[in-house]
Amino acid sequence: MRFQLLCFSLFFSLSASYGQTMLGMEPMSASAFTKWITATPKDYEGVYHFGESEAESDFALVVSKGIVTAQIRSGEWVAKPERWRKVYRTLTNVRIIGNKFYSKETEGEFVLFTSDEEKTYGLIVGKPWSGSVAKGRAEVGVRIGPLSDYYGGTFPQASYQVLKPADLVRYDKEQLALMRNEIFARYGYAFSRNEKMRRYFTKKEWYQVEKVSPNLVLTPIEKKNLLTIQSAEAQAGLAK
Repeated sequence: MRFQLLCFSLFFSLSASYGQTMLGMEPMSASAFTKWITATPKDYEGVYHFGESEAESDFALVVSKGIVTAQIRSGEWVAKPERWRKVYRTLTNVRIIGNKFYSKETEGEFVLFTSDEEKTYGLIVGKPWSGSVAKGRAEVGVRIGPLSDYYGGTFPQASYQVLKPADLVRYDKEQLALMRNEIFARYGYAFSRNEKMRRYFTKKEWYQVEKVSPNLVLTPIEKKNLLTIQSAEAQAGLAK
């Protein structure tokens, strides 16, 4: 009896919070979802894919050393020159409490459901950002992979791990400079005043120049790591 009441309580909570939820263009009933409960918020870390086609986006959730960051990467079509431009939005006041996700911009709940006959991990958000979901409906994103596959470059950890000075002692000054600038390159920074870095990153398949203000999109972890890397660069210079 207690188990039946618990199941009803979980269902009612999801149903009352989100009602009909969209997976891409497919509506899903609240009965399709159960709560995803873990021992630590770190287990929720990863990349969640929302939407389809031009309305699709990736939601990168990072949990490292007590800091939680969330960033949306979507895109838009631009005419001159014709291409798909990446657009980033870093959420603020991000936190995870239980299996709930909170930020100033949106909030949601981590869930489990079946997709293509496989158990799937997901995140339901009550305030979708894609614009393709009708007002009043929630949207679920599917966790698609680890952060190490999401971030491009030789030193992807600089965007999803809080680095300590001890983590950097094995790198020389040139490697540290690349690590630091790679953080900016991931957002398409043009390096118009740094010819060496511009030539280096132009050769990388994942690099695409964008008109972006890095300070507006950098996550708290990336900002913290930039300072740590800069300090390590200075120490590496003194060592010579």
